[in-house]
Formats: sequence, structure tokens, C-alpha cells
Amino acid sequence: MRHKVTPTPPGIDFPVLVDRTVDKGFKKKKYTTIMDGRVAVAILLISSSVSGCITGEYDDSGNSSEPSTPGIETPALIEECMEFTGMERCWMIHIPTGYDEVQKHPLIVNLHGFGGNKNALYDYSHFDVIAEENDVIVVYPQGYENSWNAGWCCGDAKDEGLDDVGFITELIEHVSSNFSVDSSRIYSSGHSNGCAMTHKLANEASEVFAAAGCMALYLLESPSPTYTPVSLIEVHGLLDQIIPYGASYPSSLYFDQSLDGEEGAIQNIMDWGEMNGCSGGTLPAIFEEHYDYSIMGYDDCDGDTEVQLVTLNFAAHAPYPSNSYFVDNPTNVNTVQIVWDFMSQFSNPSSAAPV
Repeated sequence: MRHKVTPTPPGIDFPVLVDRTVDKGFKKKKYTTIMDGRVAVAILLISSSVSGCITGEYDDSGNSSEPSTPGIETPALIEECMEFTGMERCWMIHIPTGYDEVQKHPLIVNLHGFGGNKNALYDYSHFDVIAEENDVIVVYPQGYENSWNAGWCCGDAKDEGLDDVGFITELIEHVSSNFSVDSSRIYSSGHSNGCAMTHKLANEASEVFAAAGCMALYLLESPSPTYTPVSLIEVHGLLDQIIPYGASYPSSLYFDQSLDGEEGAIQNIMDWGEMNGCSGGTLPAIFEEHYDYSIMGYDDCDGDTEVQLVTLNFAAHAPYPSNSYFVDNPTNVNTVQIVWDFMSQFSNPSSAAPV
């Protein structure tokens, strides 16, 4: 059973990055101390070797040895890689200013879209602000050839049938063994292909996640036989021409040469309502209505879960708050805060580590 929890109070303003790289033998870790201001990680994560910033090495299997985080100056970005199913898979971790190894911190896995990458998502998704204000660890995995195997979407990861669920769950285990993570408060988010991957994670690894919330795609597979109810929120722009609000046929034709894309935003949330055993009628209830967005869904579901859809009336495919990458959310609805406020209500005590 999922439980609601009280959100953490706000924290501080966000900063800029200075890079240091640590060569640990099997893999290279890039350790970035955040200082004042803000810049794109893609520019600053350069290779210049120094020693002694991070301990805790990988063995030949790609697993970490004893957890070791002392000495990290926060806030920080750490880039790591491991071998998974014969491939090098990498990610970036944002450790917030308020990180305390004595306390347990929520963890968000934030997944980029098709053709995107972890560095760009870090820069435009605004989850850096969520991390700093709420003492949350945020992990930004890198998809294979900038893609995730999330059903009929997308790209090389889908074409090669990669086990991205396995990669991400192993990544969570690694991060949890090296940092002070609250295993009952692990969440997933993402954009587009990363949103479909978030749906897939909630479906196939429901025992891991307390809740999920993402932007601009749907569940692209049938319910897993092992699924147990997980709270989920999806944000979608009515003007999205890449993944249409009504149905995603154009995208499934493009990516999969199929007509599998019968999913639409409302149908998707109705499907999750059915998966979660929600009551209250077939159609979702309207919870909030504003001139530029509305929230609908179900709040009487099995396991104390909820399911919601945020519809942005004037937004397109990237409904994040204003940023230098996209202008798809012209009224600047703070969708990331809406997603975090939703997800952070829920915990998953069944996944908590034994005391």
C-alpha cells in the first residue's frame, strides 16, 4: 500500500558548475562542484583528471563496492558509467546542497526524450530546482543512442530490444548503495520517449517506485501481470503535434511503421485508472480548471493511489516552464512543481530497506 507523506519545505537558489574528473580505473567518474549561477552541463563536463574526490570503485561486474560519499562538496554533479549487458551505460547524479548522509533522501530518475540526452534534460527540465529546494537526489540516465525501449517508441533502443527497465533498476540499486536514498520514496519522471519509459517502469517495476510523473507520452504496452497500483500523473499539451493529445498514430507510424498508437492523453489516464482499480465512474473527474490548464483524474484507487492528467491548453510537446531550449509552454505553467507536488505525496513502504 502506498502512503501519502508531507512535502519537504523549500530550500535555496540554484547555481553554476565547475568540473573535476576522477579516474577510478574501471570507469571514469566526473565530479562537478556547483558554484554560483547556472550553465549547461554539456559544456562543462570536460575531461581533466584529478584524484581523491570520490571513493567507492566498480568491480568487474559493474557493481559498486562499499558506499562512500564523505568529502563530496555539495551541491554537486557526478557522472558515472557501468557495464550492463555488455554495454557501457552512463548517467549523471545531482547531489543537492542539503544532502546529509545521515538522513534519507528521495530519489528521482529523470529520463530524456528520443534524440535528447541527459545533459540537455538537466538544463531544461527544472528538476535541478526541485532537487535544491527539497533535498532530492536526481539521476539523469543516458539512453542508448539517445533512445529508450519503451514499447513502439523509440529508435535504436527499441529496435535492438534493450532491457532498459533492467538497466534503470540496477542503476537505482547502485545509487542507493552509494548515497543515502530513501528507498520508500523513489520516483520516475521523463519527457516524451522518457515519459513512455516512465510509464513502462511504473508498469513493470511497480515494486520499486512510490509514484511517477512525466511529460508528453503514454503507456505503450499492456499491463504487466506483476503490476501493483502506482500513483501516476501525466502532463500533455493540447497543441502537441509530435505526440498528439487525441491519439499518437502519427508517431507510431513514424517510429514503428504501425498503427499501434491508439493511445491518447485521456484514454491513457483512463487505462491507468482501470489498472489501479479506481472508482468514481468511467470518465475522470475534473479536479482543477484554470484558463491555461486543467487537472483531471481519479483519487479513489486501490492502495491509496491516485491517477491524474494535466492538460495545458496552449502548450506543445515540451510543456516545461520557460527555458532556453523550448517555448512550448507560453503561459509558463510550473508543470514540474505540479508533478513534484503530486509525486511527493506518496511513499512505498513495501520497498523500504529493513531497519
